[in-house]
Amino acid sequence: MGKNTNKVPSISIIVPVYNVEKYLKKCIDSILDQSFQNFELILVDDGSTDSSGEICDEYALKDRRVLVIHKENGGLSSARNEGIKASSAEYVGFVDSDDYISFSMYEFLYNNLIENNAEISICGLYNCYENNVYPQYSKKEFYLLNNEQALKMALEGKVFSVHAANKLYRKSLFEDVLFPINKLSEDAFTIPKLLLKSRRVVVNTVPLYFYVHRSGTITTSSYKKKDLDVIEAYFQNLKLVEENCPKLKKEAEFRLLWAFMCVLDKMIMTDDFSDFEKYKKILKTLKKNKTKILLNSCFSLHRKIGMVCLFLNDKLYKALIRYNHKRNMSLVN
Repeated sequence: MGKNTNKVPSISIIVPVYNVEKYLKKCIDSILDQSFQNFELILVDDGSTDSSGEICDEYALKDRRVLVIHKENGGLSSARNEGIKASSAEYVGFVDSDDYISFSMYEFLYNNLIENNAEISICGLYNCYENNVYPQYSKKEFYLLNNEQALKMALEGKVFSVHAANKLYRKSLFEDVLFPINKLSEDAFTIPKLLLKSRRVVVNTVPLYFYVHRSGTITTSSYKKKDLDVIEAYFQNLKLVEENCPKLKKEAEFRLLWAFMCVLDKMIMTDDFSDFEKYKKILKTLKKNKTKILLNSCFSLHRKIGMVCLFLNDKLYKALIRYNHKRNMSLVN
């Protein structure tokens, strides 16, 4: 375990680490090379079975800002929560261990947060595929939002999403909100609650976080039962909206139906898929809500065309999804 003996850091940067020896050094180096230097880096080794834990220890010996926690494997949420618990700064940020960041990202986020007296600061991100890199949102825009405006923007998912890692948070937001254990789509369970707790959220869409899409990761893997967690997350968010800001019901319903579509797409793309009862239930839900989907302005034209295909003929929709999947995988591989 490395120990930070410098002055109290302004930012705690938390990196959950699990079997990422091939990518970890690039991630850590991008953090240690930040133009903003008053931070602690908390590497949470979540029971890695490769050399990831040793790599963490090597960095702790070289740099006093690095703190290493070794723990039994408990998943991404468990590792992030341990990092929050161990953090000593007023502000916390997260970086996934197979991603990397621009040298100015935390200076950018911190200055925006302090200058605008905000609880959460957000920057843009790049989607990084092996054969292509492009910004999640192509326009350079600045927003100063209240909690309801920020939640609306997150649910729409155009300017920014619920991704946890391209953000800086006031640590006190996590006093009664943590990442859920044993859930996929943990960000979808957590970030909307944090946005709703915030008085002020600052967004500057300059892309400074590099989100790496790899074949076989959660975002590109075949369907498994845990993928249903994303539906549960957005059911919870719909309830959160209904109880706290009912004006956002259209956006919350959009995101819930989007979650059903994402799970359906994964089912279709899995060759040995056999959970036909779940498939029929999801199909029934989407067909029942076809009018809402077609009239909801949050859905893209591409999605609406896909839904028309689904309503007309399941096989036509499958062919469309398989074509799009093949095109997207050509970016990853």
